[in-house]
This record gives sequence, C-alpha cells and structure tokens, in this order.
Amino acid sequence: MPEKITEKNIDKILKFLPYFEDKNSQFYELKKEGNTLIFPYIYSVEVMAFMDVLRTENIIFPFDWVKWQNEAIKYFNDPELIESADILTLRKLLTLHIRKDRFCDGHLASVIDYGHLLSLLKRLKKLRSNK
Repeated sequence: MPEKITEKNIDKILKFLPYFEDKNSQFYELKKEGNTLIFPYIYSVEVMAFMDVLRTENIIFPFDWVKWQNEAIKYFNDPELIESADILTLRKLLTLHIRKDRFCDGHLASVIDYGHLLSLLKRLKKLRSNK
C-alpha cells in the first residue's frame, strides 16, 4: 500500500493547475538538427518541477504499473471515468504516466496534449475540495 498523502501534499500538486489550464503555456519543445529530431521532447522548467513535486509529495509510488496499463487505458479512452476516480487511482495514473515517460519519450507530452493530465488535476482538486 502506498504511503498516505496529506492535504498539504495535494495542495503542492494543485499549485501547478493554473499552469496546465493556461492554453498559452508551452509544456515542451522539440529540438531538431536539420530534419532530424534530437532529444525529441524537452520539457519546460515548470513540467520538470511538477514531476519533481509529484515525487517529493509521495504522489508517485512503487507498484507494477506495467501490469496496470490496461486499466489506465480505460481512463484515457473514457475521460468520464476520471470523474469517479478515487485518490489511489489518480496516484496510479500519475505514477504510470511519469514512469512510462522514462521508457517512452514523449508519453507525458501526449498525455498533456490530450488533456488527460489536466483532467487528473481537476479531479484531484475536486477530491481536495470535498475534504
């Protein structure tokens, strides 16, 4: 079972919500050398800080996220499921996306572009407001 998180942990994560809501935010950049992409996804300072805070605030936790991917895909394909997700499910989804990005460059960028990360943060805010 993952370590319990507090309202303070959640509050530190939610400080990034306005950044991810802002349609003018640049979350990453693509570097090219000629026509070739090099280091395809360079995340912004804010996204890197967000990932660090997820780790330091115990949102990210060890579990077999690879085996859980089929469950995660349901939430990605049906965003309405996020509206009923509990805190553990949100943590699993965030853990999966952060971990998967280490093995699949640009995974987090696609999750951001699709609006999935923003949906997760909005659900986290709703859960926090209900406490």
